[in-house]
This record gives sequence, C-alpha cells and structure tokens, in this order.
Amino acid sequence: MTPAYAPLIQQMMLEFQNQRLESAERIARSILRVNSKDILALQVQGLCLAMQGRAEESIEPFAKAAKLDSKNSELLTNLAKAQHQAEFYGDAVQTFEKLNRLTPNKPQVLTDMGTSYAKLRQYDQSKAAYEKAISLDPNYFLAWSNRGNLQAEQGYPLEAIASYERALQLNPSYAEAWTNYGNAFFDLGRFDDACKAHDQALSCNVHYAEAWFNKGNSLNELKQGESALEHYSRAYELKPDIPFLMGQLMNSLAINCSWDSNDRLITEVLRAVAENKPACPPFMLLQTPADLALQRKSAEIYIREHTPYENLSNFQSLEKKKHASRRIRIGYFSSDLKDHPVGILMENLLRLHDRSRFEIFGYFLSKKSNDELENSLVSSFDHSLDLFGKHDDEVCKLVSEHDLDIAIDLNGHTAGARTGLFARRMAALQVNYLGYAGTTGANFYDYLIADQVAIPSHYHSHFSEKIAYMPHSFFPADTLIARENFGSIPARKSQGLPEEGFIFASFNNAYKITQNIFSTWMKLLQNVENSVLWLSMPSQSAMKNLLASAQKYHIDSTRIIFAKRESARVDHLSRLRLANLFLDTPYFNAHTTAADALWAGVPVLTQIGETFAGRVAASQLSALGMPELIVNTDDEYYAKAMELASNAQLLSALRNKQEANRLTTPLFNTRQYVKDLESLYASFLE
Repeated sequence: MTPAYAPLIQQMMLEFQNQRLESAERIARSILRVNSKDILALQVQGLCLAMQGRAEESIEPFAKAAKLDSKNSELLTNLAKAQHQAEFYGDAVQTFEKLNRLTPNKPQVLTDMGTSYAKLRQYDQSKAAYEKAISLDPNYFLAWSNRGNLQAEQGYPLEAIASYERALQLNPSYAEAWTNYGNAFFDLGRFDDACKAHDQALSCNVHYAEAWFNKGNSLNELKQGESALEHYSRAYELKPDIPFLMGQLMNSLAINCSWDSNDRLITEVLRAVAENKPACPPFMLLQTPADLALQRKSAEIYIREHTPYENLSNFQSLEKKKHASRRIRIGYFSSDLKDHPVGILMENLLRLHDRSRFEIFGYFLSKKSNDELENSLVSSFDHSLDLFGKHDDEVCKLVSEHDLDIAIDLNGHTAGARTGLFARRMAALQVNYLGYAGTTGANFYDYLIADQVAIPSHYHSHFSEKIAYMPHSFFPADTLIARENFGSIPARKSQGLPEEGFIFASFNNAYKITQNIFSTWMKLLQNVENSVLWLSMPSQSAMKNLLASAQKYHIDSTRIIFAKRESARVDHLSRLRLANLFLDTPYFNAHTTAADALWAGVPVLTQIGETFAGRVAASQLSALGMPELIVNTDDEYYAKAMELASNAQLLSALRNKQEANRLTTPLFNTRQYVKDLESLYASFLE
C-alpha cells in the first residue's frame, strides 16, 4: 500500500540523487515524524549525515533501520562503516561479525572487519580476517593493502612492503597504498625511496593530504627543511586534522624561524593538546610556552596513539631483584650512540663506570653511521648489540637472555625512539634518562633521573615517572677533552668575526630561538656598540628569516655571524672561547651546548623556566656555583646581559670565578657524577 507521504519520498530521493544532502536529510526527518519506522527515510538520513562527515550522528538512523530489517546486509554495512568512521571500533566489529554471519565469505566485509579489529589492536583477529579475504579473492587489492598496514603497525616493514607491492600491482592508482608503502620505507630509514613512493601517491591524487604530510616527514629526515615546510603547509591546507600534522608544521616553521606564521599556530596547537587531540609530538611541544600539565598530556596522547603495547598484561611481569653473586646489569638503549650530543655524553660517562660492580650493555637502535664516535662506543660497552631493523619480538627475546636489572631509555620522545620495547618490559626497572627533558607520559617507566633544580618536588604530579634525584646536576657534562688539550684560540677573522667588539653567542638549534628572545638579542645589539651575535649556522631559509628580522630592528646583517659546523669537536670547543657571553633560549634551554660553553670558560646567561627543558642550564649553573647567571624574567635577562657587556671588569671577575669553580664544583667532576649515578642505580634495586 502506497503511503500518504509518497510524494515526500520521491522528493527526498531526487534531492539525494542530486547530492543536495542537507535538503534530502531535512525531508527524511519530515517523513520520520510521520512514520518513525520508515526504513528508506532512515537509510537516506544516515547516508546524508555520513556523507557530510557527521558519522557519529549517522549511527542512530542506521541502527534503527538495521533493527527493523536485521537481514538487510546493505543496512548492516552502512551501520558498521559509520561506527568505524566514528571510531566506535568495538561496535563496528560486532556489526561486521553479524554481517559476516549473514553473508559469509565476502572479501570486502572481511577486509573492513579486519581494519576495525586492527584499530582495537586485536591483531590476531585482524590478520585472520585479511588472510581469509585474500584466500577468497587473491586479486582484491584492498585486502593486500590493509594487510600491509597491519604488518607496518606491528613493526614488520619488509613484510608490509611486499603486501603493498602486491596491492599496487593489482591497483597502481591506489594513492593510499603508495603513501603507506612510502611510510614502510621511512621505517627502514630509506627516506629517498619513501619520497618516491609519496610522489607516486600524489601523481594519483594531488589533493591527498596524507601523502603531502608523509613526504614532509621524509624530507625532514633528509635535512631538506624548506621543502618539508612546503609539504606540511600543503597538507595543512587540505586537511588540518591529520594526527600530529599541526605540531610538525609548527616545528618546521620554528626550524625555519618563520615566527610570524607560527604564533597563531602555536596557540592552536596548545588548544588542541588541551582538548586531548593528537596534535603535536611531545618533543616539539618543549619549544613552546606549554606548561608541564600540557607537556604530560601531549606525551600521554602520543603514547596512546603510537605505542601498540599499552596493555602490559600481555607481557611478562618482572620482579625487581638483586643478585648478590653478580654485577648489576645496566642496559642503555639509544638511537643516538654516534656523533650526537647523547653519544658524546655517554662516551665520557662509560669510561668511568665501575666494572667491578656493573656490567654495561649498549643497545644501538639506529642504522649504522660508522662514524668515529659510534665505533668508539661499540667498544666502550661490555656488550654491544645492533638492534636496527629487528622486530620488537626479536629484540625482547634477545634482551631477556641478558637478564638486565635496569633498562635505560636515552631517547624518551626524541627521533628514533623504540618506546614499544619498553612497553613490553625488558627489565623490572625501566628508566627515562638524559635524552628527553620531559615526561614520557607512559606507565612503564619507573623513574626519570633529574635534580632538584631541573624538577623541583612540587612538579612531581606532572610526571608519569617517579623522580630520582642526583645530588647535583643530573647532566653529565663532557670533560673528555681537557682544557690543556684544546687547540689555540683561533683568530676572530677565521670565524668571520670582527677584530673588535663584544661577542654575544648562542649555539642553540634554530627551533629554540623564539621571536621574543630574538627581539631581546636585537635590543642588546642596538645598545652595545660594535657588538655581534654569533649563531650556529641553520638552514638557508632560517638564515634568511633571521637576517630579515634583524633588519626590522635596524641591525645590519653583518652583525649576525653564522658559525659553520666544525668536524672536530676539539676545534669547536677551542673557538667557543672567542665568545664573551653565551645567551640561552628560555623555553628550551641549551643542554650540551651550555655545558660546552661553560667547560670552555664562557659564561652562560639563562632565564629559568617552569618546565624541565627550560631549567637545564640553571641546573648546570647551580652545580657550577654560578647562580648570578640565572635570572627569572625577560627584563632581568636583558639587564644582566647589558651589565656584563658594559662592564669589562665585572665580566672578567665573573669569568675568573667560573674558571676557579670549574675544577672545584660538582658540574665537571665526572668521576663523582658517575659514582652518584651508580649509587642511584643500586638504590633502585634495594
């Protein structure tokens, strides 16, 4: 029997077929007010909502329709897809399972079901669904592609590459498979191959935002910062809510010192993190005004999104133990055991570990660089293992055979981290140390090593780890190259510096330089005649932007000097002595660069912050007995710098004090530092 509202149904269908979705949905609602059980109106309403990106709203009409006609596979399919799109993955799996019972052996259904299982991290069920789909239809490209996604997420990039290649043989125009193929190359450190794959994705769909974003990540690793920025910007124009894109774009702008473009974005990033959105990798938040609460939230979000082993009940629970009959076994894990600040600091520390009490294992996480320091570190450990390219399962099996007492993560949330290893519990005690000046936000690290200046006791609630205190600075300053082994102080001219005039220096990475601190530096140049600012050389784009910013303050570009990287560390330390005063950056302090300046005899002026990353230089200066170089406000920072630049006698007295303290205070007493660190390690096992 034709319902009385049949003309409305015809009008609704006409509007829907012509993609006038708002109108079609409005008519569907009118029909449902007359007959709340009209299946066609419920279906059209759900489709209109889903097609407008309102997946969560579409679930209710789809669910009502599916309940009214429980044998209708089309309705169940629409409901399951809406549940998946709305991120109700558990509900989606239940609906897909019902659909699979109703219409068994459908590769499309099995593939979609496998994807929902993967989102729940129920990997065995996901794998089984994909394998069944492929066995039913070996030419179904989507099953191969999604199988590759699963393998990549589980840490099997080589297997993922094989799956993507099969998918792309079947459908070479599938942009998503191309970019995921590129991501698998990225995981293997094959960044050029990754870029080529992302280019293929963009040739299929130039508006594919994820491909622009993923290629930006690869370009970043290839140190092509300006091109990476272009790719992140394009991705942001197309789809700003890609997870962690906002933070990557913000960081890319900071690397290029594009401050005017970044101010608004930083505000958006902080707001998004506060709203619990996956907006910014934790490391990149350290360079912003984000407080400790936001830094912890960002880290927790990142762990939630990127660590597939959150449920520790899946893994062996290890008991803390102390073996009286053997040495304490310490495992250091890092992707930076090479010519990198962490590698440099570890070389100094390792030589002094008491081998009668401690057995030291070094786990190398990155692709071999074969640089001189890496080769030296390999022989500095009692046992060295190359873990690059090995799956977490294989690594954990290897490490379990070593029966570590303490596993130490030197990465935290820095590049190359293998957080998933620590999520599996490689030792009863796991420690976040040195590489990352912040909380991991994870529940599988027991301690974070710091000191009372870097993390005062009233900050503890903002850290997921217990804070283990060193008696002085937590920072193991490098003292391997003794002052008497420095080279001669080079001529100013050889470094591009003027023959006369005060030299302000800051060798921090460009991303740490904010517009606010740069304006203070320019004010100093304006008021200290013939002074110059000596910076570490950044990218061409960053140099261009820094010089353009200086011109706004009427500072001649010749007064900004960029120092080229010295291949030999001793040469860098030797030239540092040309600087009169090292100017620190506030949100994200100088760490190794501050310690180097202090070791070379250059005073470091720092403004103490409210975060771990913003208090590291103050920690070092406190351990050096130089509190007069720690200030609290922007005005104090400027005033102290002006005072030191304007009073040669005061500066000379300060440098003399620093030189006297260098060999008598704790900061550079590496032997005592290692003893204190070993006492801390031993206390963990008591």
